[in-house]
Amino acid sequence: MFSCSEEYDLINHELAELVKGLPESDLGEVIAYVLSSPGKRVRPLILIFSARAFGASPAQALNAALAIELVHAASLVHDDILDCGVERRGSPSAIERFGTEAALLAGDFLISKSIELISGYSRSVICTFSRACMSMSEGEMLDLSRACTLNDYYQCISQKTASLFATSASMGGLIARAPPEDVTRQERYGLNLGLAYQILDDLEEFLGIDQGKVSRKTSVILQRFSENMCSKGNLHDLHAEEKRRARVTALQTCVKAIEDHCLKAKSALYESSGDAAMKSRLESIVDEMTHRGLERCRSQKSLC
Repeated sequence: MFSCSEEYDLINHELAELVKGLPESDLGEVIAYVLSSPGKRVRPLILIFSARAFGASPAQALNAALAIELVHAASLVHDDILDCGVERRGSPSAIERFGTEAALLAGDFLISKSIELISGYSRSVICTFSRACMSMSEGEMLDLSRACTLNDYYQCISQKTASLFATSASMGGLIARAPPEDVTRQERYGLNLGLAYQILDDLEEFLGIDQGKVSRKTSVILQRFSENMCSKGNLHDLHAEEKRRARVTALQTCVKAIEDHCLKAKSALYESSGDAAMKSRLESIVDEMTHRGLERCRSQKSLC
């Protein structure tokens, strides 16, 4: 779905042009490696589809879409640094191939370039973009804290992941000068899609499902969450059957949360006054981002 649209080709073409214009240096080589990595380009597609839903052209939204993709790429580089990631999208991570220092500088360059790309837009677009970048940093810090309550978890993933989805959707509406209530609906769509996606991503990691990425550190939040699902407290103190029940309950809770957030994302689109064809494409992103992963999780014996 993602690779079968003119907008996807447009984004990849512009990224390739950006790579061509990079400095011929060691840093340029690292940045080119990061940007040449294959990806679904979901966030810039959401931005362009949202802009088109309210009458803007892809060209009007393109620089903002590229800025979103560069910040996302930078966040993956920095995330690999924090998690000691060795593989990303089936290839060695930037930190694994070039070292921590070079990867860090590449991420900084990408963020700086994104500021240049977003600078030509209205103040509301720029402020929305910058708030998302700050929110992502806050979310990463919460992730490092290894907080374990459900509220902690939602705050973490709302800021670390869902904020950029929400911003992509709302920025599209802002660029197209959509009514404020529709911008809010687009933001709600993106937020719930981002939450569903991140919970699913964490659940797949928890279940050991191959995601095309490998880190030396792994998230423990769902493990702790499964412990909290049992009223007796510490999972390690329970008998085997009690442990199994606590684990299954946690996993089922996660699956239901993913399904609920998908429904909320689609509901926000239904309430929007935007173009029906573009809303349909945005809805299809929800299914594309979650359907296959949910089926893989449901197929796990631990959920039976």
